[in-house]
Amino acid sequence: MEDYIDNGSDQTIMLIGEAPGYTEAKTGKPFTGKSGSIIRSIIKQIKNYNIVITNSVLCHPDKNETPNDTVLTKCRPNIINQIQKYSPVKIITLGNRGLQQICKIYQLKHIKASQKGFIDTVLDKNTKQKIEIYATYHPAYYLRSREENIINHILDTFKQATNNPNLVYIDTASKVEATKQLEFLQSEYDSAKNLDLDIDLDGYDIISCFEHENYMLLCLYKPEAGKKIIGLPIQTFVHNFDADKTFNFATFVTGDKKELRIVSRNYSKILSDYIKNINGKSSSFGVIEGSLVQNFALFLSVSRNRSFHKPSYIYLDIEVLNNEGEFPDPVIADRPIICYSYMDNNKNKIYSCYLQTKHVDLQTVKKYLPEQVSQEIELIAFENEKDLVTHITNKIKDEFALYVGWNVGFDVAYIINRYIKLTNDSSIIPCKVNDEKIVGIDCDLVYGATIDLLKMYRNIKPDLTSYSLDNVAKLELESSKVKLNKSLKQIWDEDPSLVIAYNIYDTILVSMIDEKYKFVDQYHYLRSLYELPFNEKFVNSKVLATTVKLIAIALRHNLIPTMLASKTNDPYTGAYVREFIKGVFRVES
Repeated sequence: MEDYIDNGSDQTIMLIGEAPGYTEAKTGKPFTGKSGSIIRSIIKQIKNYNIVITNSVLCHPDKNETPNDTVLTKCRPNIINQIQKYSPVKIITLGNRGLQQICKIYQLKHIKASQKGFIDTVLDKNTKQKIEIYATYHPAYYLRSREENIINHILDTFKQATNNPNLVYIDTASKVEATKQLEFLQSEYDSAKNLDLDIDLDGYDIISCFEHENYMLLCLYKPEAGKKIIGLPIQTFVHNFDADKTFNFATFVTGDKKELRIVSRNYSKILSDYIKNINGKSSSFGVIEGSLVQNFALFLSVSRNRSFHKPSYIYLDIEVLNNEGEFPDPVIADRPIICYSYMDNNKNKIYSCYLQTKHVDLQTVKKYLPEQVSQEIELIAFENEKDLVTHITNKIKDEFALYVGWNVGFDVAYIINRYIKLTNDSSIIPCKVNDEKIVGIDCDLVYGATIDLLKMYRNIKPDLTSYSLDNVAKLELESSKVKLNKSLKQIWDEDPSLVIAYNIYDTILVSMIDEKYKFVDQYHYLRSLYELPFNEKFVNSKVLATTVKLIAIALRHNLIPTMLASKTNDPYTGAYVREFIKGVFRVES
């Protein structure tokens, strides 16, 4: 049981481990299990030596036991034969059993693997070849202990033995998402290199990317046309498909030379059967199964004529008639929405919609607002909650593309889920929320994207004791929320005008904070820089932002790197300084 990797070199390095495990016994190759993933992630970077991988014993021991001296003695001739066969110039032992075999073969004093990398240089009497002997830990020891010094010892030994100082290892248990995605694509992309896909976005921007029932749904927008939703089934990429053009799961996708269809896993057998019926025989086609991130990166890599627009957006705030002392759950959405306010990005008019329980007039509402409020206010009354919620839901679905607020993920998720509960409308797609938290809730929706100013503010002011809108308004605007001296429910029953004024001014405060820090402008700048949609999970995550950018660039060049760049010893040659952009960079005195 051995594995030979031919890198076209005239010199070979031999790796000797302990004994085959369960996975190795099944595959017939050494180091194909969890320990192997560590070793192979390192040796795939080595191109200046051929590599042969073997073990101190070649058979899987009963009960996975460590080989004893009797077993090692019986198996030693196998190691000697392999050394004669491959004539290595260097041997790296992984673990004590491999080192024990080499010490016996070359009559070396037994040394523990932890002591040092290079052990000695020996002359093999059969091959007449000088061989450098190196020793290090078996990777299984690292998997058990997770001690950093163990993996560093392994890596340093390989660097020393192979003359490759830039070898890297990224732990599969904690590696960044970008590397996982890139490694996945590296292993799968070989079967789909001839991707001749052309997607013409015709000046549209991609506002959001959303996964729903094995579909990647994209919200597209351009000012003169508004927004539209397109859906591409995900999970499986099928390429080199030459069947009848009437077979079309994704009409948005057209091929220049050979057709590429993006279909879901469920459709792959249907597609195969369809091709067989048309051609009278089965056709082979490459398949890649991937994640939403990979699908979106692929979409970017093969699309053209994309523009970046800052779409129409609204500042939004809602009020929910919750039980006293409880915060309403946006997933269950079982408490009624009583009012909400929204203001478009022109900031000159506020629409305040409310459930009419008592007479409300504009003058009474304005009486509760600070005198400096200059925006025009339009009150819109609804006789029942269903109509109230339907009104704003239609705005979210059809009119606006961005929703800005303080913890606005909660507001949008609550609206959509409350609408579904009240109407049983199966055509609307629910939001996806992280229901493990209430403040700063993550909300994904297909009809656009949310920009949570609370999260953005916390990034620039990380040391505050309170991030309530009232506290931040006092600090930044020298203002404060409209005061409620009783519970929301009590005031709503007694004087709904006060609650409406409270809601309106919250919306105004949010717009004023955005005006001061230009958060929406910064957000738009960053996501344009990385070619991202507005989704929070993309823009607010350096890992995902980098992942998408890296994969898209790689795919555009038909190249999938095997790992992220590591530290190099390149000399410093100077810095590139960007032009100062007001609102994006902070001036430090």
